[in-house]
Amino acid sequence: MPFVWLFFVTFAHASVVELAVTPNSLAQNNYTFTVSADATKDQTAFHVTITAKKEEIVSDSITGLWLVTHTKSREGSTSGSAMAAFKPEILITLKKDNRVWTADFTVPRESLKTPGLCFVFTELAHATVNGERVAMPSATFYEMNLQDFAKQ
Repeated sequence: MPFVWLFFVTFAHASVVELAVTPNSLAQNNYTFTVSADATKDQTAFHVTITAKKEEIVSDSITGLWLVTHTKSREGSTSGSAMAAFKPEILITLKKDNRVWTADFTVPRESLKTPGLCFVFTELAHATVNGERVAMPSATFYEMNLQDFAKQ
């Protein structure tokens, strides 16, 4: 995944949009999300469904578990963000259909206490250039803080 970050840094005109997906805001931009969490004593199994509202999900979109940190200015607004891959890596079983993707993964209960642990769906921007669809140096990150969805 490091190449994606290098890709964004390389282009001066790249844009990054971060959208929080919460239990009260499951419809965001181009997608609707459903999230279920089934807790046991030692772990929580998550099932995430990503449904495109109008068009197909771009096949090079990415899912993963990330540690997301937002820094605040003195006034309280978000002034910056950082993302790092969650370690140890947790396997995500991903089923891709044209307009619906489903992700299944299990997180150890102790890991859910990690601040900023998010399931992130990343949609890379595309444009048509000379009749061909090409990736652009921009992305939208849909961030779901797992603590918000875990049944305690």
